Amino acid sequence: MRTISTRILCAILLCTMLPIGVLACAKDQPDFTPTTTAPLAADTTTAAPETTDDGLDENGYLEDDLPRDLKFGSDGKPEPISFLTWSDVEHEEFQVENQTGETVNDAIFNRNLKVEDRLNIDMSFHGIPGNGENVSEFARAVNIAIQAGANEYDIIASYSLSTAACATQGLLYNLYDLPYLNFDQPWWPERLLTEATVNDKLYFASGDISANTLYMMYTCFFNKELLAKYDLPNPQELVQNNQWTYEKFFQLCEGVYSDLNGNSQKDGEDQFGYMTSGIHTEPWFYGAGNLFVEKDADGMLIPSPSFGSEKVVDIISFLNSKLWTTEDSIYTESVLHQNAFAEKRILFCIDRARCSIRTFANTDVQYGIVPVPKYTENQDSYITLMGNPFTLYALPSDCRNPEMMAAVLECFASEGYRQVTPALFEITLKVKYADDPVSAEMYDLIRENVTFDIGRIFSNSLIPQSDFRTAIAQNQTTWAAIAAVRSRLMTTKLKNLQKIFD
Repeated sequence: MRTISTRILCAILLCTMLPIGVLACAKDQPDFTPTTTAPLAADTTTAAPETTDDGLDENGYLEDDLPRDLKFGSDGKPEPISFLTWSDVEHEEFQVENQTGETVNDAIFNRNLKVEDRLNIDMSFHGIPGNGENVSEFARAVNIAIQAGANEYDIIASYSLSTAACATQGLLYNLYDLPYLNFDQPWWPERLLTEATVNDKLYFASGDISANTLYMMYTCFFNKELLAKYDLPNPQELVQNNQWTYEKFFQLCEGVYSDLNGNSQKDGEDQFGYMTSGIHTEPWFYGAGNLFVEKDADGMLIPSPSFGSEKVVDIISFLNSKLWTTEDSIYTESVLHQNAFAEKRILFCIDRARCSIRTFANTDVQYGIVPVPKYTENQDSYITLMGNPFTLYALPSDCRNPEMMAAVLECFASEGYRQVTPALFEITLKVKYADDPVSAEMYDLIRENVTFDIGRIFSNSLIPQSDFRTAIAQNQTTWAAIAAVRSRLMTTKLKNLQKIFD
């Protein structure tokens, strides 16, 4: 048995938030359904909360409905539970060695202790490379472990595309066949479950169980000093007035350019309204409600009609004109835009929420936060793209005790919802690394509207998800033709993918 260390109570008084109703928008496009989110507590803590009899813990967070006397192990010894994780995870979410006083670190520590104590288990985590460069190798390792027949791993937790690759090879267990997992609970995002369920089968899940779902939300940061210098409207007020659109975004970029290095040419060392590169152009595709894959009326996977639509053609033409033919914005290589924003050289930076912690924290740049703009004011809601480096959790097809592992997943997720999410979202992102209460309000809106695309998750088995970003990087004008070819290819590959779910 493990001894539970003294738990650190780290409570803070949260900022008073504007009512979400202030941000309500017109509903003319029914093609996007926002996720539901967990209710927010008045106070948050990294310590394990006490339970009450009304279904809420002492901080007002929902409890799970696992039996309170559910215990595993035998002869007084805890049951060993083995996780196979990705060792190259971008932000630690599985285990930490001890408490350090850092909010998120201690929340992960306390979550693990609580799960082990509740279920009488002893969790161990075995990491191998599994990021975007190691998708095939990770799936191969899982396959080898299953073929060996030793039931080496109980739970699989890896980079989204790596776990999906395991599913395409028939290596995962259908989670809908199991008790204890309650997918109606807020720690399982409704949007992801809707996207990932095919033929009433679900092979992986995520949400509050993965801290990286919060780190990887695409966010629009704006420089407050440049905003004031050029006497520009506040983007947060534009959000509240339902005026924050693609067109308005680039209107604010006009006139901000300055040739800082004096070489009389537009380059990455100058000042711009907006700078971007590579994968970070993709929020413009998803922000307008577009998808790679959808389901028809019978639940069959089909290429999304939006993929090759005239709207995407217009978006690419619009972005390319702004990035390549004006001085207001620029397309660069790598992640130069992150450093440029930290150096106060660009007005807008669209990147993952983690930039506030990793890149901007040790600078004096004053920034505000808003969601990625809408395509038009008539769009139903703001739409947040989830970066790929979040973790999908699954059970291997040779799982030695699927019911037990389902209980572990449910407990791991619900304790993450009550401990890790408040520490990371409420304390770290919304207070420690947000400059104003309205930015904290914006984070709520960003999180509410996270989208998932099964075509993106299964892109290694379908078509490259890089097509849109390539069209921007190469200033292409042939999207309609490219999309037509890709859609035909995707139709064939989706039939093969459907067979796995069948």
